[in-house]
Amino acid sequence: MDLQFEISRRLSREHQEVTSLLTRLAKLMQSYRMENMPDWQGPEARRVLSDLKGALRTEVPNHFAIEEQELFPLYSGEGGADMVELLLDDHQVILDLVEEIRPLVEKALDSPDGLTRGEWEGFRAKCNAFVTELCSHAEKEEFGFVPAIDELLDPAAAKRIFNRYLLM
Repeated sequence: MDLQFEISRRLSREHQEVTSLLTRLAKLMQSYRMENMPDWQGPEARRVLSDLKGALRTEVPNHFAIEEQELFPLYSGEGGADMVELLLDDHQVILDLVEEIRPLVEKALDSPDGLTRGEWEGFRAKCNAFVTELCSHAEKEEFGFVPAIDELLDPAAAKRIFNRYLLM
């Protein structure tokens, strides 16, 4: 996809990065059954969970914020209100999952014992839902919203929005 503005290219790159992280997270979740937990201190789990922690704390919320504050109003005003409503619904579901998963990721990373069996069962289920929801959402944006917004932006607005995003 040939995007003309840096903000559009940034959003697209973030979709690709989060999809890669979600693939790694799904693989980690699938590698262990309910009765077998990951080695929370092992390099594989720590790498995935550390990357997930960063995504949950800043990358996902900031990505959603710039869309909601700057890009969705523009797109909605140009006839994309139905798509914006769908994407906003996705954001809420995903952010709810972020709030449920984040403390468990932090505990798994910070506690010498990691998660308890009960926490693992909930974490695994929530992570699987998170992977499904965010992959689907990123695909909607990547192949619908981002190309459309790239066409709607003018150079001044694109630069202003990108600079604002850099400050988040």
